[in-house]
Formats: sequence, structure tokens, C-alpha cells
Amino acid sequence: MKGRPTKYKAEYAKQAAKLCKLGATDADLADFFDVEVRTIYRWKVAFVGFSQALSTSKEGYDDRVERSLAMRAIG
Repeated sequence: MKGRPTKYKAEYAKQAAKLCKLGATDADLADFFDVEVRTIYRWKVAFVGFSQALSTSKEGYDDRVERSLAMRAIG
């Protein structure tokens, strides 16, 4: 038995990376791509390029937030 065909397209990795650099969460990505959050989780497992794009972009955003918080703390 086969499931429904995926809505995923290769260009989604690049779009998601840009959104994550701006701080988008998985819920934000789901809203943008008009899918359920669990679909984003499935895409991360099924499409290595998508998963890598998200993790790399989120790391960069997390680093910026961390530096910003540190600067505010030490003022």
C-alpha cells in the first residue's frame, strides 16, 4: 500500500534555509509550505538536503541570538 505523493520540491530546502536564518520554527515552515508540522518532520527524515539546510541555518540563527543575549547581559 502506497501513501499519498509528497508535496516536497527540491527548491524547498533553499526557501526553508532562508526562513530559518530569520528565526523560523518548524511550525512557521509548516505554515509557509501549507503542510502540517509532522510533514516538516517527515521531510527532514526523507530529504537529507532539506534536513541539512535547516540545521545549518538554525545553527547560525542560534549563534546570533546567543551573542545578542550575552551582549545584553554584560551590557
